[in-house]
Amino acid sequence: MNWDILQQNIKGIVTIPSHPHFESIKRSMVWNEVKPSRTPDVIVTVKNDDDIVAAINFARENKLQVAVHGGGHTWCGLAIRNGGMTIDLSNLTESVIDKKNLKAIIQPVISNQELARRLSEYDLAFPIGHCPTVKASGYLLSGGMSWNLSHWGPGSASVEAIEFVTADGKKIKASETEHADLFWAARGCGPGMFAVATRYHLQCYPLPKAIMTSTYYYSLDHLSEVVNEVTALGWSMPSIVELSIFLIKAPPELIDQCRATNGKLCMITAVAFADTKEQGIAALQVLETGKMVKKCLAKNLNEASDFEKLSTVSGITWPQNHRNLCENQSSQAKPVDILMAMRDKIIDAPSPKSVIVFCQSTGRHNLLEDNPKLALSMAGQSYGGIWGIWEKAEDDIANIKWQNETMALLKPFTYKHYIGETDIVQDPTRIKESYTAEKWKKLEEIRKKYDPNKIFFGFGGI
Repeated sequence: MNWDILQQNIKGIVTIPSHPHFESIKRSMVWNEVKPSRTPDVIVTVKNDDDIVAAINFARENKLQVAVHGGGHTWCGLAIRNGGMTIDLSNLTESVIDKKNLKAIIQPVISNQELARRLSEYDLAFPIGHCPTVKASGYLLSGGMSWNLSHWGPGSASVEAIEFVTADGKKIKASETEHADLFWAARGCGPGMFAVATRYHLQCYPLPKAIMTSTYYYSLDHLSEVVNEVTALGWSMPSIVELSIFLIKAPPELIDQCRATNGKLCMITAVAFADTKEQGIAALQVLETGKMVKKCLAKNLNEASDFEKLSTVSGITWPQNHRNLCENQSSQAKPVDILMAMRDKIIDAPSPKSVIVFCQSTGRHNLLEDNPKLALSMAGQSYGGIWGIWEKAEDDIANIKWQNETMALLKPFTYKHYIGETDIVQDPTRIKESYTAEKWKKLEEIRKKYDPNKIFFGFGGI
């Protein structure tokens, strides 16, 4: 390949494997510390849309397949493929915010935390993801399992249009009125996407003025009763409450009370995205009406929060610079059946940082309803899963074994995998299992229309 020709046609940087910084650039594009051994032929770090057009045209003319680094979790390193070109969007971080019309236009690599901060300056909010460092494109293309999901819905449902560079090197804008099929596919296709998203047009919301949290800690000895009661109470809570059940390491002050369960406990969190303190307290008060609350080990009620604080807490639960395995899915099974199946596995987890969590329904409706306007196929009264999190490579075997065993227990309860947080390299069958049969068929038809020559790797080529 004559890489000099490509470099002359772009303002960004072309990096090939012989370059001294190639390996560090490649590693930086995978959030997970479990790095793939795969290596692309070239990494093109673009500066603008025209660079993307030039890179796509060069790839097509030279028969190189393309992968895109848009800043998702990349649990299995899907920005890095065997051979081909990786287009790195890391420099595209601009935003334009229209407070009056509750709109924003953002480039693809703005983090959840940074987007929340920028919008808050205008008293606006968007259904961002929980992990603070994950970037918009990786998050939104996968569907966007968001904060305040029961009320605002997944992040992709609040995307009004997406600007793309397509496989033929054209710049287009997709929405419900133009290129509607591509717009549908982009909201849930995730790592299988077959165009480069350059801008997202967002519908924003007034910033909740009183975000409040309540947290309860319970012994795993009472897990069945707690889950049954909490999920039942959830149905009577308003939709502005995000209700989650964690199986997790106890905080230091409760470790002694959890010795019999290897320092693990059940943590219930409820976050109210309220407009007033009184509204938030009333929404969270529902959890105080149960009988099991008398048996909690500790509780913190009605604490004031904001998106910055929520991001900090999530960042502790899902820390950077760690080795990770992940399985996130939606379920239509009874939450108590799922969590009781997981109980003994969290006790036996080789890493104290591993966590199991399932968000629950509030607002008298299922947390997730299948939306025909989105390729995203998640549906059910709960979603969540298993995160194996550890630090040292020498602990890989034990943690991988634990993750695989725990996933096997979870599989009978799975409705659909979440394409943004499941390992499709280890198990490619999870690709089709992330979509309904109808949506998968439609997705493949749209792919053939917009990328007939398979310029993009899509889900394959790993």
